[in-house]
Amino acid sequence: MTEEMRTQETPTRSTNSGYQVPILVYHRVHPDDDAPPVIAGERCGHVVLSTFVRQMSYLQYHDFSVITYRELYDWLRVEASLPPKPVLIDFDDNRGAVYDYALPVLAEHGWPATCFVITALADGKLPEPEHDGSLWYTAMDWQQLERLCEAGWTIGAHTRTHPNLRKLAEAGCHADIRAELRQSREDIERELGVTPFCFAYPGGEWNEVVEEAVGQLFATARHWYVDSPFRYVTRRTNPLRLPAQNISEFLSFADFVAFVEQTAAGDAMSG
Repeated sequence: MTEEMRTQETPTRSTNSGYQVPILVYHRVHPDDDAPPVIAGERCGHVVLSTFVRQMSYLQYHDFSVITYRELYDWLRVEASLPPKPVLIDFDDNRGAVYDYALPVLAEHGWPATCFVITALADGKLPEPEHDGSLWYTAMDWQQLERLCEAGWTIGAHTRTHPNLRKLAEAGCHADIRAELRQSREDIERELGVTPFCFAYPGGEWNEVVEEAVGQLFATARHWYVDSPFRYVTRRTNPLRLPAQNISEFLSFADFVAFVEQTAAGDAMSG
């Protein structure tokens, strides 16, 4: 057995306030032999299954604790502690590849995740991007999202039609922003019987106008980065400005390890 595969010990909870919590945001997980091409200089929105399995195995065998947005929020409000080496896993856009390939891997580990839902996509009312017929971009419907709930996943809101909210704010379209937020929340409540607690800004784009509107309906909101330096949630982080790292095939395994291991480094430096 390699060091990467060493036996996980049962963690004890810690009240240490020095954690740096990494949020891993994925968009899609595809089979190694049926994935979109990775082209230098272009945006990459996926990892292949072997990459995802390796990353999740690293988290398990190095004693990471997968937490939820509610646990993170309670910690930010100094109302709860977090377990050692906390990390949060989520997925944008309710794509079918997440249901088909990420869900079984996470179920094997017994871990929760969050899916941020574009509700019109779940309704089947958004056109699919052009592709070559490989079913890369199929969407989860409400029945599949209900199964995620049954598996212990959190369902978050990601607007109804996935517009760039920052651009809408800059154009003065404040009513459109409010409608996108309100309708997405109502859709999830109606179809799944849960009130979404967390929100993800489409494309990671936001400004103070958007943030104010989001804060009227949701307790937390998350954006994301594709570059370094890596950013983390700390006790000083605004719950409506949670930073995350987009995880794609452009991120090397060494960089993945460096990113997640800073949760422990941050705690050690504060001790």
